Amino acid sequence: MTTAKLAFVFSVGGLMLASCSEDGDDGTGAASGGSAGSGKGGSSAGTGGSGASGGATAGTGGSNGGSGGQSASGGSSAAGAAGVGGGTSSGGAAGASGAGSIPGGGTVLFRENFDDASFAARGWYDGPGGTISATEHAPGSSSSYECAFAVGATSCSAGKPARHKFTASTSVYAGFWLKFSANWVGSGRAYHPHMFHFINDLDDDFVGPAHTYLTTYMEVVSTRAQLALQDSKNVDLSCILRNNDTFVGCSGDFSTYAFTEARSVCSCNGLAGDLDGRDCFDNGNGTWYSSRSWSSPNAFVDAAGPQYKGDWHYIEVYFEMNSIASGAGVPDGKIRWVQDGQTLVSHDRILLRTAAHANLAFDQFAMLPYIGDGSPVAQSFFVDDLVVATAKP
Repeated sequence: MTTAKLAFVFSVGGLMLASCSEDGDDGTGAASGGSAGSGKGGSSAGTGGSGASGGATAGTGGSNGGSGGQSASGGSSAAGAAGVGGGTSSGGAAGASGAGSIPGGGTVLFRENFDDASFAARGWYDGPGGTISATEHAPGSSSSYECAFAVGATSCSAGKPARHKFTASTSVYAGFWLKFSANWVGSGRAYHPHMFHFINDLDDDFVGPAHTYLTTYMEVVSTRAQLALQDSKNVDLSCILRNNDTFVGCSGDFSTYAFTEARSVCSCNGLAGDLDGRDCFDNGNGTWYSSRSWSSPNAFVDAAGPQYKGDWHYIEVYFEMNSIASGAGVPDGKIRWVQDGQTLVSHDRILLRTAAHANLAFDQFAMLPYIGDGSPVAQSFFVDDLVVATAKP
């Protein structure tokens, strides 16, 4: 656990924002100011795929950088409930403290049972494809999607479902079964793989997920269950707060710089609301990568037991936009990661949008698995019975 120290406090429209410095080294990619950033330099080529008019090829566009970043303390985790499962699934996952559950009564936006690889026929786009496994499947199912990484590969060797649009919503839920191969090591680093995303409705349908007005990340990094946000398109480039709490610009004084609502909610323009990890680094192209993350350790482990990575686990994730009041974003958004019925990540003081994009919502789910440095071994993960909704159905 890292230790947060208050460095600056400043006001935006009456909202107090605190920036924190941290002791710790979670994240190894180069970042400005000498700090480490989980994005490993921030960008790489998009994933290609079809979907453009006139038979042209349209890639996913832009970059695929890292979420999460340096660790910083702060915020609370939520308490677990009884496990779900049966069959080959495991029970509850690693515990956390606090309180918080996923709201119920949600409207289902779409389902994907991974019965066959005809993803495009079911609304997936941007070059959908992939392997359907009849050997590995969740309890009550007969097949699953397999993302198999070859040694050195940055994405699933046989393809991926890619993207699926849905009716825009300010709250989103994803429930799915997840399992890893027995030799799974992920990236072997403190960042990546990226796995699942919700993407906002202001960007275009093929936007690169690492440079948007808002992208969420749902992923397993090392043994950690991790949620993250990135909103790099919103960064006010006139005043940048680096990971080590030095700053760039700001008219010479970060603490008095007059931020407006046209700013990043994640890290590069200050920190508001609950915080666990943060990352702000220069992409080298006139833009900055801005993210923050929250995680729970030992959610997927090597040893046999309730958190064994080689068993099926039921994952439920929830994001809810914050409110806008008196012309300013209020850090009252919600995030959740519930695993086998136990809440691992739960925060109710999250800023996901400002008044500059007061009506920002989500309208895209993406499965774009990515290991920026290439997979260190041949390994797979499996996904089954996905449901995307406005809240828990």
